[in-house]
Amino acid sequence: MNQKIHYNIQGEGKPILLIHGWAMHSGVWTDFVRDFSSMFKIITMDLRGHGKSVPMEGPYTFATFAEDVASLIFALKLKSLTLVGWSMGASILLKMFERPVPGVDSIVLISGNPSFVKRKDYKQGVPHVTVQRLSRQVSRNYKKGLLYFYGLLFTQEERAVLLNSSTFLGLADTNTVPQKQAALELLRCLEDEDLRSSLNNIQVPTLIIHGRQDRICVPDAAQYMHERISRSHILFLEDTGHVPFIIKKEEVHHEIKEFLESL
Repeated sequence: MNQKIHYNIQGEGKPILLIHGWAMHSGVWTDFVRDFSSMFKIITMDLRGHGKSVPMEGPYTFATFAEDVASLIFALKLKSLTLVGWSMGASILLKMFERPVPGVDSIVLISGNPSFVKRKDYKQGVPHVTVQRLSRQVSRNYKKGLLYFYGLLFTQEERAVLLNSSTFLGLADTNTVPQKQAALELLRCLEDEDLRSSLNNIQVPTLIIHGRQDRICVPDAAQYMHERISRSHILFLEDTGHVPFIIKKEEVHHEIKEFLESL
């Protein structure tokens, strides 16, 4: 498995598998791994074509990624597993729950949305034009399009603090991004996928974490999921953008530890 999908395991105990977002890599979880690996078995993975994973053939879709995650779970024989997904990673988890997911006893959805875009009967997404604009920018100049997206991850105050920091530079590492065509396929997937029907299928304890100032996945989406996942708990973080597990690291880590202890 590691010849195609790069993954890393640190620590012993209850397994936690972390899934990153669009055009990102497993390095976003560095602080999480450092904090949790003394108590848990932490598995990080680079999605197909991202980070150190091989740029395999597509299609680059949530379904393909969900199959890759399920294959890793099977290959590592993981039981009593907690899945943690951030941004598009949360969408991949919802895609997995279109059918039963054996071995998973809990999930954490960070900055997620069951439908990235607004629909006739769903107002908790962004306008279609937002994705289309990003797609045009990526098509014209991939690097500039990515930098535009990375800027949306943070509030104005967060950017002022982080712009030249190792944290931002690590997130905005364009050496770890998928090939341009794969990134565009995933943007189309973000626009097309409607995963709301998966919410009722989630019967395991679920923690939802969201920043109040998130401009990528609007906060109302978190409330929408909370109201439809029967065993969910929600944490809103004030003055926080799309990356709460980095910006409000201590608070988020504390909440996740309490959640895991309650299982």
